[in-house]
Amino acid sequence: MGDVVINGYAAKAGEHAFYRMPVSKLASGLELELPLHIINGSEEGPTLMLSALSHGDATTGFEAIRQVIEQVDIKKLKGTIIAVPMQNPLAFEWDWRNTPQDCYNMNRTYPGNSRGWVTEQMASVVSPLCDYADVLIDWHGGGYGDAIHYVLSKLGSSEDADDELLSRINHMAKTFGLVHMYGGKPAGPDAAYAGTLSDYMIIKGKPSIVAEIGTGVASLHDKFIESSVRGVFNVMKDMGMYPGEPVIPETQWIVKTRSVTRPKNGGMFYPMVGPEYVNKTVPKGTLIAVIRDPLTMEVIEEMHAPFEETVFLDMRVMMTKVHPGDYAYIMADISDAQRIDNK
Repeated sequence: MGDVVINGYAAKAGEHAFYRMPVSKLASGLELELPLHIINGSEEGPTLMLSALSHGDATTGFEAIRQVIEQVDIKKLKGTIIAVPMQNPLAFEWDWRNTPQDCYNMNRTYPGNSRGWVTEQMASVVSPLCDYADVLIDWHGGGYGDAIHYVLSKLGSSEDADDELLSRINHMAKTFGLVHMYGGKPAGPDAAYAGTLSDYMIIKGKPSIVAEIGTGVASLHDKFIESSVRGVFNVMKDMGMYPGEPVIPETQWIVKTRSVTRPKNGGMFYPMVGPEYVNKTVPKGTLIAVIRDPLTMEVIEEMHAPFEETVFLDMRVMMTKVHPGDYAYIMADISDAQRIDNK
């Protein structure tokens, strides 16, 4: 395989090249730059793009990408890996979901604007890389006190993807190898979820999935990282980029009914089910959390499992402060999900 050039950044055959992509100069006078890793295999093949940390508190994807780069044998790699392990260093610095300077959600600003808000400027540096990639895996996930573990195969409306592309997206989601997948409507109006990097890739006619994998809980960290790394190698093996066969679960579920459940009231959040329930089910009506008034210490709200067979895809698993409307749970109904039995 010869040299590759990704938006002006070159890598020789068999080389791991690293670049700092300039964005702008900050008010402090420091340069704002985004990292770009290009791992160019010894033989020709497809190009896989990996991205993480558009939300500054979702760090699991960063570690997954680091371990993929560390573990991949470049001599066995056919094709190229493009990796942006930190899309939003400003939000990462402050451990915030959104960019502190403009309060923008970076994953609602793609393809960005080189003369726009600073978040839009960062997005405008990342989005051109999609022109050089065949497929994209973009990580999102929970921060402190949270645990999330499933694959999101389509965030917005399906108007931008024809049946053939949707089939490729669903195949990629299945091949990634988590037990649970969701490809339905978002939790609110499509317009509220426009501007994601994944949808930008799909608009270009290319498959993309969102690895909703993350945790701020130490007991789950290694497990979640391992599933992320295995997922990337699964996709590469399926694409012919790497030797071997994908390792996927015997049973997988494509969930159809999903609920994003938030507390009505703020206060102190007490989970009644712990991190061991991630991807596990409980019956409808199970008490899953209570909110206590921080002044009187009385219970002011109870949260219950909404479905006949409620599975936890995302859950707040520690006693934490919550604001009204904060993320608490993403739950799905297994009773109407599509079961996939893999031989």
